[in-house]
Amino acid sequence: MHRFHRWAGIAGVLILFVFSAYAKTLQHPFRWVDDEDFRPLIYRNAEGASKGIFYDVITEVFKRMKIPLENRLYPWSRAQKIVLDGDGDGMVTIYTEARKKLFKATDPILTVEEHVFTSRNNPKLNTILNIRSLDELKKFIIVDTIDSGWSRENLKGMHVIWVPTATSALNMIALQRADIYLMSDLTGPYFIKEQIEKNSPFRDQLREIVMGYYPIATMDYRLLIRKDSPYVDIIEQFNKVLRQMHKDGTYRKIVNRYK
Repeated sequence: MHRFHRWAGIAGVLILFVFSAYAKTLQHPFRWVDDEDFRPLIYRNAEGASKGIFYDVITEVFKRMKIPLENRLYPWSRAQKIVLDGDGDGMVTIYTEARKKLFKATDPILTVEEHVFTSRNNPKLNTILNIRSLDELKKFIIVDTIDSGWSRENLKGMHVIWVPTATSALNMIALQRADIYLMSDLTGPYFIKEQIEKNSPFRDQLREIVMGYYPIATMDYRLLIRKDSPYVDIIEQFNKVLRQMHKDGTYRKIVNRYK
């Protein structure tokens, strides 16, 4: 009988520990902060609502996990700063070496292939369209956004013009002020089409932008969670639910909405 009471007491302490740890995570919803203009992956629509593949996938995962979720979108540089300053629990992006020091990562939410994009009127068109590796980029003028962590790590030593936004980068290519802008086969065509439909002053030149024939890099976008976030231990559960969504067809349905 004494042994029973002793084990019952230990079990009670363990239960209290588990519930106190869980309660800690519920002090606030999971605060997901991200890019307001990375179409069709994550963006704010004309009505100010969050949309995109990342938004739909993560919202569904958290719904199935029964964990409250708060989503806020800002310009990408500001969004990253908010998370790094501790006012957000996580963001969706590439798990670079620099980010591994501060974050833990889920399984990939989306894998994309990066291609070169250039103007059809570029005199080096044929050579650019046949680029197959990052090393071949060294011969050209590249344009990219200032806040691209992946590009900062992978384009070191190359001739890169850094601009504030993807729109600026596309305009540089359209006006042939740079040779190459790296985008995925999903985001590139979508974003170019959108800029043309918005009646950009450079819409005729934007119509001349074409994608290279070969993928030169593969990128995995993951939910990165700060190591000091109370939610850092949900990663295994997140991955399990994400696998279930692949298996039951929910994931494919979400991605197909944006094609």
